[in-house]
Amino acid sequence: MIDKLIRFSLRERLLVIIIIILVMAAGIYSFLTIPIDAFPDVTSVQVEILASAPGYSPYEVEKFVTFPLETTLRGLPRLTQLRSISRAGLSVVTAVFEDKTDLYFARQQAFERLTEAKEKVPEQVEITLGPIATPMGEIYQYTLEGKLPAEEKEQVRYLTDLRTIQDWVVAPFFKSLPGVSDVNSFGGYIKQYLIKVQPEQLLRYNLTLHDIVEAIQNNNLNAGGNIIERGEQQFIVRGVGLFRNLDDINETVLKTDHGAQVTLRDVALVEEGQAIRQGGALKNGEAETVGGIVLMLAGENSREVARRIEKKVAEINDSQLLPSGLKIVPFYKRTEIVTASIRTIVEALLLGALFVIIVLFIFLRSFRSSLVVVLSLPLTILLTFIVMKEVGLTANLMTLGGLAISIGMIIDASIIQVENTQRYLAETGVKDESIFFQAIAEVRKPSIFGELIIALTFLPLLSLQGLEGKMFSPLALSLSIAILCSLAISLVITPGLSYLLLKPRLEKENGLMVRLNKFYSLILQFTLQHGLLVVVIMIGLLSAAIYLAPHLGREFIPIMDEGAFDMDFQMLPGVSLNQAMSTTREIERRLKNFPELETIVSRTGQTGLALEARGVEKTGFVGSLRPRSEWVSARTREELTDKMRQAIYDIPGISFSFSQPIACRIDELVAGTRAQLIIKLFGDDLEILKNKAEEISRIVSQLPGATDLVVERISGQPYIIIELDRGSLKKFGLRAADVLGLVETAIGGKAVTTMYEGERMFDLVVRYPEDKRNSIDNLKELLIDTPAGYRLPLGQLARIDLEEGPAQISREAGFRRIGIEVNVSNRDLSGFVAEAQQKIKEQVNLPAGYRLEWGGQFENQQRAMRRLAVIVPLTIGLIFFLLFSTFDSFKLAGLVLLNLPFALIGGVFSLWISGLYLSVPASVGFIALMGIAVLNGVVLISYFQQLLAEGQPLQTAIILGGQRRLRPVLMTAITTLLGLFPLLFAQGPGAEVQRPLAVVVIGGLVTSTILTLLVLPVFYQWLMKKKTTKKSQPDQ
Repeated sequence: MIDKLIRFSLRERLLVIIIIILVMAAGIYSFLTIPIDAFPDVTSVQVEILASAPGYSPYEVEKFVTFPLETTLRGLPRLTQLRSISRAGLSVVTAVFEDKTDLYFARQQAFERLTEAKEKVPEQVEITLGPIATPMGEIYQYTLEGKLPAEEKEQVRYLTDLRTIQDWVVAPFFKSLPGVSDVNSFGGYIKQYLIKVQPEQLLRYNLTLHDIVEAIQNNNLNAGGNIIERGEQQFIVRGVGLFRNLDDINETVLKTDHGAQVTLRDVALVEEGQAIRQGGALKNGEAETVGGIVLMLAGENSREVARRIEKKVAEINDSQLLPSGLKIVPFYKRTEIVTASIRTIVEALLLGALFVIIVLFIFLRSFRSSLVVVLSLPLTILLTFIVMKEVGLTANLMTLGGLAISIGMIIDASIIQVENTQRYLAETGVKDESIFFQAIAEVRKPSIFGELIIALTFLPLLSLQGLEGKMFSPLALSLSIAILCSLAISLVITPGLSYLLLKPRLEKENGLMVRLNKFYSLILQFTLQHGLLVVVIMIGLLSAAIYLAPHLGREFIPIMDEGAFDMDFQMLPGVSLNQAMSTTREIERRLKNFPELETIVSRTGQTGLALEARGVEKTGFVGSLRPRSEWVSARTREELTDKMRQAIYDIPGISFSFSQPIACRIDELVAGTRAQLIIKLFGDDLEILKNKAEEISRIVSQLPGATDLVVERISGQPYIIIELDRGSLKKFGLRAADVLGLVETAIGGKAVTTMYEGERMFDLVVRYPEDKRNSIDNLKELLIDTPAGYRLPLGQLARIDLEEGPAQISREAGFRRIGIEVNVSNRDLSGFVAEAQQKIKEQVNLPAGYRLEWGGQFENQQRAMRRLAVIVPLTIGLIFFLLFSTFDSFKLAGLVLLNLPFALIGGVFSLWISGLYLSVPASVGFIALMGIAVLNGVVLISYFQQLLAEGQPLQTAIILGGQRRLRPVLMTAITTLLGLFPLLFAQGPGAEVQRPLAVVVIGGLVTSTILTLLVLPVFYQWLMKKKTTKKSQPDQ
């Protein structure tokens, strides 16, 4: 098969040119149209169930809403995890499914169960599914910018109008775009029509709150009267009775008393107002703002969706759609990090390619030979893009990173072929197809197994699970595709190109190679004569590497610099919105003093889609950073973050954590935390959970490297408890619903109907004025209607007291839990956790039934390392099998495998010298190194065997083989090394993830190449001497 392909390429040279043109055309088209994103979507398949239970406390939400939902969802096909948060008026349940589960199948299964769940929860609870989006879907965040009035009352009206425009004008425009799942609005005031009932007027006119509600509902409706036929015409009968304005509402008749009508105007104040706020937004520490977050549909092309959004924004801003002076101003765009991360990799790719071309020319000293090899580089990359597009891979940090890593490897095959062909042409001086075939076939057959080994060593990475599997599987696929494409190019195109471009000529003496060969021959002869000494030195280096390996420190994946800012802080539960906004404003002002921060927007509490259970005490910041060249306060992101911590450290009553937008959302949805590490304490009693969590947090806070420590606030929320007196209810013939119904409507407010303004809809809410419900004394004086016709104050029917209770209740796998979140800086994560576990074990006694779990990145790291512990031996076994297929000898296959510890030495030492930790990318680097290191061994041993078969003495075969293969071995090693070299110094987003991989491969390749050229011949000499001795014994 290989021979046929080589002969086809040499014979059908015109067809080869046509194939080149087709590959270039299709490759360029694929490159321009392939979906582009910053990262692969690494989130798990999950469905969020959102339940709104207005007026319910966390206790009631957990008992009446969350628990029934969890019970109903258990047992869903492929369900792996169920976690929830219960807050006042809100339940968020997250159902996580196996990775291979279709998202729409998962949502369908959950939706079917919700039909059953609705029968188990209170009637007024609304249950919905969250949007079909992922954390990677928050691709565009913006605010509406206009002129804010100076007066406070005017500001409230202005912010209400802004929010109405956002909800009913801007958001629908974005939702209509293909690829947009939803828009999460934030900030401002939500418009409502308010009916503030005066309780003394109800008493005066002998009316009840129920009378008011019933009258309003019965006076705001349309009705259909079917059709009437009259002669030849048919009329549709339409009864119109909807409220049109405030006057219509005010004139609603409540009762007629002795011929006099009592209207709503007589007992209540009707006005346009705002819903009770549970959140707000600020921009740059100055004024309140209104904006939105555009959520991309899962699986869409982020580049295309972002382009549509930006085009729509320009269209809206240029049109008369918004009021004069109002504009949409973005403060976070995913396209920026997509562009920056892709630029990082493309620059490394181009720079690596340039280094490779220079090296080729230095070694080959022939423009034509270099041209043949160089042409195979873009052709391989373009063919790779064709295959990537066909198999559904996107161009992102990891897939393009795979190409950057393979830049040197994908021309190895062409280098070996062209170098040998050039040597043959110089020796024979004849340009003939048979010469070309002989030269190519001589090196092509043994090296093809080396290239297959490189490609196949990456395939076991596809078995990685979770976040690390989604992150590195695309890299493994793109690299394997690139290697296989280079193999195809080297068999189908390179032979024909070589025949067209190469000419027989005396090879110019390469001074560099002459000196290298001379030096190498001397060193090789020395190592062959002093083999034992060389092996002892090698074993010493290997022992040092094995000793260093456990001391390297471990982490999951290096923190990537997204070029954006994200921070969260929380205050004590029960804080008012005004106080929370005041503290937020102060924090924003301090952070804005850093010139590196271009824009910062905060969101306090919840004012939009309840995608996260965030109360008034929690605030999240998102901001954009200026380009690194404009920074003056700090040189690195870590330094800037430390200075920001110091700037807000003295603000009392807050705990905070710094992160980045994508990392933060991924951590939250994948692991249920916004930090790198979460310590989960499970148990039943909230008080015990709180106390033990405080003990643990004190221990963890004292550990070196602990930053941004946040303990989940599950208590400290002030409650006004209205506890009914059953004896009094019985005495006066009342039911609990009679009393609590008044509490729900008069205090909490009840949306009794809807006010329509064209296509816009607003709730019409009935409640008592604030001065009638803002204290315990006022609540005690609320009058309750009795069946006997008289009214009693609420204080006679219930105990009303202040108490402290939970702010939220978190659950996971059916158990209550509390989380202690912490970031780790300037230290490896694994070592930090090991020390924390030891200290907690010594100092904290957990009651029976309580347990700890360690989650976040640490959990991902442990899972990845367990998987790699299986993958690495399997990879080595696969390599051995392919080597055995190549040499048909267990001993020679084992001899080539000796390259693996050679590579290990350099990989470990390079990590140690660079100060990097052993992470998943570094582990992937070691796996990549296995295939690369083996290739050189295959090339060298194959040629030794060929020379022996030709009758050369063993010593001569080794020295001559080493000299002749020195150039291709050095060229393949140096081109691979220099192809990766730019990744060592790349500074853009994503460079942090690729750097450990590049460091390991470069370091390992250096030691592997040196030791392959010097130590492998020693082992080969020993092995072949034994074989020769055994063969000669029968003759003696």
